[in-house]
Formats: sequence, C-alpha cells, structure tokens
Amino acid sequence: MRPQQGASPRRARGRAADGPASAWPGGLRRLPERAGEFVRGHRAVVGNAVRVTAASCVAFYICRYGLDRAVMSVYATFTVVSLGALARIPGSGRQRAATVLTALPAGLVLITLGTLLAVRTWAAVVGMLVVGFLVAYAGTTGPRIAGAAPGMQLLYILPCFPPYAPDTLGQRLLGFLLGAVLLAAAQRILLPEPDTPPFRRLLAGAAEAAADLAGHHGGPVPEPVLARARTAADALRPARIPPADLPAAPSLAHKAMAHAAEAVRTLLNRLDALHTAAGSQHAYRPETTALLRAVGDAAREAAAALRHGARLPPGDGPRAGPLQSELAPVRTHRALDTLGRLSADDRLTYLRRRSLVVQAADSAVVLVLATRLLLGDRDVDRDPAGHAFAYARAHAAELWWRRLTTHLTPRSVIFQNACRFALGLAAARAVAGLLDLQHGFWVLLATLTLTRTTSLETRSAVRQALLGTLIGAVVAGGLLAVVHNHGAVYAVLLPLVMLLAFTAGPLRGLAWAQGGFTLVVAVLFAQVAPVTWQLAPVRLEDVLAGSLIGLVCGLAAWPRGAAPEVRRNMAALCQAVADGIGRTAALVADRAGAADGGAGILALNRAMMLAQESLAQYQSEPRERTARQPDWPAVLVAGADARRGERLLPGRPGRITPHEVGAWLRQAAESTAADYRALARHLRTGDGPPEVLPRPLDLGALLAVAPPVPPAGAAPPARADSAALLVDSVIWLDALTADLARIHREM
Repeated sequence: MRPQQGASPRRARGRAADGPASAWPGGLRRLPERAGEFVRGHRAVVGNAVRVTAASCVAFYICRYGLDRAVMSVYATFTVVSLGALARIPGSGRQRAATVLTALPAGLVLITLGTLLAVRTWAAVVGMLVVGFLVAYAGTTGPRIAGAAPGMQLLYILPCFPPYAPDTLGQRLLGFLLGAVLLAAAQRILLPEPDTPPFRRLLAGAAEAAADLAGHHGGPVPEPVLARARTAADALRPARIPPADLPAAPSLAHKAMAHAAEAVRTLLNRLDALHTAAGSQHAYRPETTALLRAVGDAAREAAAALRHGARLPPGDGPRAGPLQSELAPVRTHRALDTLGRLSADDRLTYLRRRSLVVQAADSAVVLVLATRLLLGDRDVDRDPAGHAFAYARAHAAELWWRRLTTHLTPRSVIFQNACRFALGLAAARAVAGLLDLQHGFWVLLATLTLTRTTSLETRSAVRQALLGTLIGAVVAGGLLAVVHNHGAVYAVLLPLVMLLAFTAGPLRGLAWAQGGFTLVVAVLFAQVAPVTWQLAPVRLEDVLAGSLIGLVCGLAAWPRGAAPEVRRNMAALCQAVADGIGRTAALVADRAGAADGGAGILALNRAMMLAQESLAQYQSEPRERTARQPDWPAVLVAGADARRGERLLPGRPGRITPHEVGAWLRQAAESTAADYRALARHLRTGDGPPEVLPRPLDLGALLAVAPPVPPAGAAPPARADSAALLVDSVIWLDALTADLARIHREM
C-alpha cells in the first residue's frame, strides 16, 4: 500500500504488517480498482485481445469438437489471428468489421492460390514473390488496406506448404469464412471500438467555424471564436484524424474531401492571421467587408450541405458566384497605386495583408466547389475557378490507376517495403521447401513479423524475438511434457493462453509477443494432432531461420530505410516546385504553355506524395542522432504553395501588360526557380548549404515599370484584371520565397 502523505515508508510498512484485517483486506479491495485502471489505460489492446480470443476459440471449438474437422479448425483459428492480431486494421468496431467482410473475396483467392501452388516448391516460391509484393503494394490505396496487408499475407502463407492437398480446399475455405464472420461479429459486438465523427462532420464544423470568424469585419474578435477556429483547423490535420477516417483512397469522393479539407484549413489559417495581425482592429474597406461577408455566407452554405449529405438536386447547393463577384473589386482596387505610395519596407507587409483576404476568398471558392463535387456535381470543372478540379470527370479506373502507378518507382518507400517483404517471404519459402522443414510455415511467419524497414530496427527485433521464443519454447516444452495428450486440459488452457499472449505482446513488447505466440501454437496444435515436447524446439529453430532470412533481407534491401529517400524525394519535390514556378509564370505572363493537359500538376502531386510517404516512414523509424536535418515540413509547404498557384493563377482573367511588367515577372520567377533548383542539388549531393541564399523580390523594379492604376471604377476591365493578376502573382512568388528562406534558416 502507498504511504500516507507525510508518513515514512517504515511506518507505512509497519501498519501494513499489523495483520490481515489491516493489510490484506485493503489490498484485496484495491485489486478490482487496479485492474480497472489497467483496463481503462489499455482499453484498445485489452479489447482487441478479448475479441480475437473469443472469436478464435469459438471458431476452433466449433470446427474441432463440434464438426470434427481438424483442417477447418486450423484455418478458422488462423484467420481470426491473422486479421485480428497480426493485421492492424484501423477504425471503430463497425469499420473494422466492414474491412474484414470486404476482404472475403481476396482471402478466398489467396487461400485457393496457396493450396494449388503448393504442388511444387518453385511454384509456391514464385507465387509467394508475386502475392507478397501485390498484397504489400496494395497498401498505397488506403490505411485500411495497408493495415490488413500483413494478415492477408498469412492467408496465402498458411496453405502454400505441403502436404499438397487440394481435396481439403473446401475445408480451408469454409474455415476461413467462419473465422472471418466470427471476427467481424466480435469487432462489431464485443467491446467494440467507439465510432469516431465522420470526416464530413469535421469538414462541416470547420466550415461553420470559418463562417463565424469571417463574420467579424474589423475590431477585436472574441477569444472563443478564435479558439473554435483553431481547434477546428487542428482537428483536420492528418495526424489528428483516425487512419480509418482519412480521405486517402483514390476515389472521387475521397479526393473531393481531401480537396475540401485543404481549402477549409487554408481558409481558417488565413482568417486567423488576418484577424490577429497588427492593425487588424481597424475598420476594413467596404469592398473588403462585403467580401468577408460573402466568405462567411459561402462557408455556412457549404457546412449545411455537408451536414445534409445528400446528392445535390439540379441548381441546388452552395454557390461560388456571389463570392466571386465580391472578390473582383478587392483584387483590383488601386493595388499598384497603393504600392507606389508605400515605403520599401511596407510594400511586402501590404501585399501579405492584402493576400490574406484574397487567399481566404479563393479558399472559400474552392471549398464550395469541392463540396459540390463531393455531393455529386461533376460540372464544377466548368466554373471559372474550377480548373483545379480537372479530376472531376475522370473515371474511377483512371483515378485508381494513377494512384497505383505513382509509387511504382524505386524511389518510393512503399515500393521498397513491398519488394523487401516479397523477397524475404520468397526466400523463406524456398529455404523451407528445399530443407523440407517440418513446420516451414513458422519460418515465413517469423520473416513476415520481424522484417523491418531498417537493418538497425530488424536486428533489434530479431534479438527480442529470439529471446521471447526461447523462453516460450521452454515453457511450452514443459507444458507438453507434463500434460502430454490430455486434450481437455489444452481446451481449457487455450483461451487463457490466447488472452495473455494477445494482451501482453502489444503492451510489453516483441519478446512477450513471440513467447506468448509460441505457447499459443503449442496449445493449439496439441489439440489438432498428437505432439510431444519436441514441438517447442522445432518452433525455436524455425523462428531462428525466419529471423536470419529477415535480417539478411534487411541488410541487403535498402538497409537504411527511408533516410536516403527523404533527401532524394525532397530534392525531387524542390525540382518539381521550380518547374511549376516556370510553368505558372509562362502561363500568367505570356499565356503560353497551356497545352500540357494538367501533366505539370500531376507531376507536382506525384512528387509531393512520394515526399510525404518517405517523411512519414522516416519519422516512424528509430535512428541514431545525426547532423541537423532540414525542415522537411517546410519543403512540403513550399510544394503546396506552388501547387496552389499553378491551380489558381492560370485560370484568372486578364493578361500581364505592358511587356516590361511581364519581363519582370518572368525574371523574378526564374530567380526563385533557380534558388529551388540549387536547393534540390544540395539535397541530392549532401554537400554544405547552398552558397547562394534566396533573394527577395525586387518590388522597386516592378513599380518602376508598372503603369499607375486609375481610381477604382475608372479602369477598363482588362486593365483591372491585369493589375489583379500581377499583384496576386507577386503575392504567390513572395510566399514561395519566404518558404525557401525558412528552409535555409533550418539547414
């Protein structure tokens, strides 16, 4: 018992030793409390262990003792274990159950292939190579499939070993179906993970928070309104969203949701910066007030449509037209004339504050269009601002093909991981077949569970696994020797051993997981066929063989993990940003180069996706302290800024005039692009920081060649459109220059 405040440990121990009435009853009374604290603190792990144990034991008892089908019992049990314990399917109980049931067709195919290809070792090895790569690579299509991939691998591994018994295929498939259905039922009914707010609800809440924030047109903003806006923006960060709810699939709905999330987060950030900047308490100009009111109305309409969730009837839903009509005066109102009357130090400050209003309105337009697309309106690409939605009319097969081919490169960490696992599993299957190992399945299972993305992590995993397996083998050998063939004892022990193994493994580490699973295997197989204590050392030998194969693959195939790919992919992203700056400047200044059909945006998106994936894996890998790393998230921000400009600026009305102004814009864009190319070369080579630092925009040269802007309403439309396009282009280039300066400061 814990000493009271102010009491010495000696006196506390003395009171505890006074007798049973004072010590043991109190300790026993606290046991349920401590158990409750443990369960609450590790609810997810304990809940999953209970579900897997219940489903697997029910499946095993039905097949083994009810139907007397040994093969069916093994496949039913291992289906539950593979999809419930080995796999890491994210989401609530309802989402996990749906994922398991969705995997039924693929599981039937994998078990059938494994059964038929077990006829020859070479056929099983080739099948393992192909299936191992495809199943691992399928994780590119979303977190749920990626989480289920390890379990799906096991569905091929289990039947691809001798004996070659196609006559048992029926039992195998029925066992798989029974196990999957029972697991889905357990995920849905037995201590289910709670449902999380749908992503559309998060979008709607963020849009409502933006509408409230936009409703303040000058003057101090109430702190609760600002706090709600910041909370809503933070809730849409990918790191805050449960993986199962992320719009990460290549479907049209998920792409529209991701587009809307990017827009509403940008809207919230720009409004927050606008209302908290110095001088924000002053009254806004009438055209700015009208624009902010239109932003609020558009955001509120989008929120209502998202909460309603139905498909849009013709002519219904949020509209971008009123917002765009209020945006035009703000774009054109004496922008260059105002710049000319400011000091050099105040010009960028003016541009940045003005850009917050324009970017907020642009983001609100994108939010409205993305909401319409999400609700079924594929005509959004015909809107004047809809050039950012070129994917709206793409077929589903095209969207899926783009996603699958994006990572089909050695520079992708997902491709590298798929190759590493496929080669390791194929090598393990070849070794098990050529050496005729008694339980070769365990060799592949060890390779599957112990292979990591870096050799350092793989070595650590192998050490823990061997220690845990050794201890588990000793305990299992003693149990088999004592109990021998008393099946009733094993039947009673099975749920207890499973619950312990599937709880202690995730909580205590890999050594406990391997030791517990060794004990589970021994208790399970003792009920399927007669076994002796020699099963335990066989298990240890197989785990050792699988560990060595995984270690060799970890040393041979990209042993440093994602560290080299982060630099390469970030360098490629910087190069893509530079190319995007050049393309956008050509489109804006000369209205030339528009015939690429969106290939430039696709290239930039691909570079950003590869960079994001490699950074995510790099951050998840344990690594030694090295030299200071660049600010990788800042590089991703630069990519997003470049993409936003390439999406929005070319579709704006107007043309940069006169020729001298266009020449200045091209020169400024070329200078910024050259700085990004220099950064890309530095990241590829790993040399010292670039000698040439980013150069700020020379606004004095711009004002020297730009003609004055007549008063508002006096300029012809073409002249007003040209001035607005020029100022927005300057704002965009300045943001990219600021991103580059931030990256250099962290190097």
